[in-house]
Amino acid sequence: MDIKNEIKNSPMSRFQVVTVSICLILIMIDGFDVLVMSFTAPSLSAEWKVPPIELGYLLSAGLFGMAAGSIFLTPLADKIGRRHLTLVALAIISVGMILSVGAADVTQLIACRVFTGLGIGGMIANLSVIVSEYSSDRRRGLAMGVFSAGYPIGGTIGGVIAAALIAGYGWRAAFAFGAVVSVAMLVVSWFFLPESLEYLAEKGSPSSLPRINRILGRMGRPHLTELPLAVSSKQTSGSVFKEVFGRNMLSRTLLMWIGYAFLIAAFYFANTWTPKIMAEAAGNNQLGVTAGILVSTGGIVGAVGFGILSTWIKSRLLNTLCLVLSGVAYIGFASSFGTAGLALALAAVVGMLTNAGVAGYYTIVPPLYSAKARASGFGWMIGVGRLVSIVAPILVGYLIAAGMPPVTIFYLFAVPLVLSALCCIALGQVLRRQDAVDTAVVEENAVQASSGAA
Repeated sequence: MDIKNEIKNSPMSRFQVVTVSICLILIMIDGFDVLVMSFTAPSLSAEWKVPPIELGYLLSAGLFGMAAGSIFLTPLADKIGRRHLTLVALAIISVGMILSVGAADVTQLIACRVFTGLGIGGMIANLSVIVSEYSSDRRRGLAMGVFSAGYPIGGTIGGVIAAALIAGYGWRAAFAFGAVVSVAMLVVSWFFLPESLEYLAEKGSPSSLPRINRILGRMGRPHLTELPLAVSSKQTSGSVFKEVFGRNMLSRTLLMWIGYAFLIAAFYFANTWTPKIMAEAAGNNQLGVTAGILVSTGGIVGAVGFGILSTWIKSRLLNTLCLVLSGVAYIGFASSFGTAGLALALAAVVGMLTNAGVAGYYTIVPPLYSAKARASGFGWMIGVGRLVSIVAPILVGYLIAAGMPPVTIFYLFAVPLVLSALCCIALGQVLRRQDAVDTAVVEENAVQASSGAA
């Protein structure tokens, strides 16, 4: 039995749905843990008298940690397994949140946020790979869409809970809540989160076969009598680095890294600067807050909507369409600042389409790599995106300080969204060209085999 094709082409079992659901809850926790610093910033800065520059470092510390975790921690999943890395990352997050509760000054809290971000960055890409591997082809887009929505959902729900805790018990209570939930899910994951079947087949250790059969039994599928031939042994050789940057994969890797970086630059610009820009344009702080909320709410709708539509439309085509439309939405939003109602509606559309684009990349990229290099290739892509996410908001600050009108900045950030769409189109051409080469090779081998038999 081909495990990969069996999962890809069969209806999802209850066990698979539970696995995806655990990953969804974990990404919701990540969403809260990333944004908890934003929730606590007003109360903390008032209590500690934190100046704006130090507060900026506090708000960015988690992003630095996430970038490092995606680049350096996620690749360990291809060596120690998806499940083990998830448990390690959850342990790091739990320790980081617990230490944050007792932080005595800004320096300690910055260190705690970087440490927590390391675990979050290591886990996000890894969870995406688990969801992708345990989803059928028909439901993969839906599963990845719902999974991607977990991040803004966690931030939204967590924000409501954090506000109540901070009002009643102070800012440390928000970190304590995050610590309790993280520890609880560490226990749940220890008992219920399975290892990747593809990883076990690739590893080929003496324990792989019984572990695979235990998982297959829980999925209601027949047991194997022997390990399947590892995909990487048939298609790839050498190190993970050579696969990700090898001759056959280099163009795919670069296109997805560049495309995702373009998208995430525009994504974080909209998510960090929209409230302030809208408030100043309208002369109404509350309107800016409302616009920020609508961007996040639209993100939830966009991620889930992408998943639903992907059951009928190919993910790569749908993602390209969303990216082009998001560029149009940025221009429309900036042009509507003078009309509050229209601007707020378009703020939701901006969030919806950019988050749909993120869900699109989460769906498209993991299957491009074999199980041997999937976590590394995907994790490095997200890590590069996180580095850009740090730079983009800072760049906008310099542009505004230099006198560039906010409307022009929104127009400017529509460009990388269109470039991201072009990367998706180029990827399609690369894949079609590779398929044509593979088909020609198969036909040539068949002809040679037929000639030899004659």
